[in-house]
Amino acid sequence: MLDLKDQINSAVGYIRGQTEIVPEIAVILGTGLGAVARQVEHSLEIPYERIPHFPVSTLEAHAGNLVLGAIQGKKVVVMQGRCHYYEGHSMKEITFPIRVMKALGAETLIVSNAAGSMNDHLELGDIMLITDHINLMGDNPLRGINDDSLGPRYPDMYNAYSPDLIDLVCTIAMEEKIRVRKGVFVAVAGPNLETPAEYRFLAGIGADAVGMSTVPEVIVAVHSSMKVLGLCCITDKCTPDVLGPADIEEIIRVANETEPKLTRLVIEIIRQM
Repeated sequence: MLDLKDQINSAVGYIRGQTEIVPEIAVILGTGLGAVARQVEHSLEIPYERIPHFPVSTLEAHAGNLVLGAIQGKKVVVMQGRCHYYEGHSMKEITFPIRVMKALGAETLIVSNAAGSMNDHLELGDIMLITDHINLMGDNPLRGINDDSLGPRYPDMYNAYSPDLIDLVCTIAMEEKIRVRKGVFVAVAGPNLETPAEYRFLAGIGADAVGMSTVPEVIVAVHSSMKVLGLCCITDKCTPDVLGPADIEEIIRVANETEPKLTRLVIEIIRQM
C-alpha cells in the first residue's frame, strides 16, 4: 500500500498530465454553493473519480469535479463539492484533496459550507465569516504517524483562520453591501441533525453555527502552512424560539438562493487577494 506522500504524488502526477496550471488559491464549495466553479476561465474540469486516491462524494448536491483555471487573473483550483466524514470516508480520505491542492501550488484555502445557526443575530441567508472553530467530530485527520515533510507533529491552531483575510472580507462586504457576520463554527460528525438539547449545548460552549464539514480540511490546511478563509451560508435557524423539524429541501433552497451573493463575495475576495 502506498503511503500518503506517494498517494499525493500519484494524484498530482495525474493532474499535471492534464494541465500546466499552478494554482495560487484553493476553493472548496459546499452544499448548494457550486456556482463559483462556473466563473473559472480557461478551465479544465476533472471528475474526482479519475484522480488517483481522490475520494468521491455520494451526495447528489455535490458535483464532484476538480476545476482548474483562473478567476480575476488568479490561478485557482476549485473543488466543486466535497466528501463528508458521515459518508463513511476516513478523516485522511476527506482531507486528501487539501494535500493535493497544496502540492499543486496553492498557498491559500477558501472553504465554504452550509450551516445551522444557534445565534439569534444570524438570519437565514446570512454569510458567517468563521473566526474560530470547535471540533466535535470525534476524530482528527492528523491522528497517526506524522510525515514531517507535510507539516509539524503539533501544528498550532491559534489564528487558524487568517486575520488578514478576515479583515479583507469585512472591507469587501461593506463595499459590496453584503451582510456578513463573524462567528465560531462547530463541526459534528452527522449525518443526523442535532437534538434541541444538543443545540443548546453547542450554543453554551460558544458556537454560533454548526455543520458537518470544514474543520478537518482546515486542520490539514493549517498543518500544510496554508492561509485559511472560512465562510458559512446560514441555511437554518436552530435557536430554541424557532426550532422545529428540519426540512432538508428548505435548507438546500436557502443555500441556492444565497449562492449568487456568496459567489459575488468570493470572486471579489479572489480579485483583491
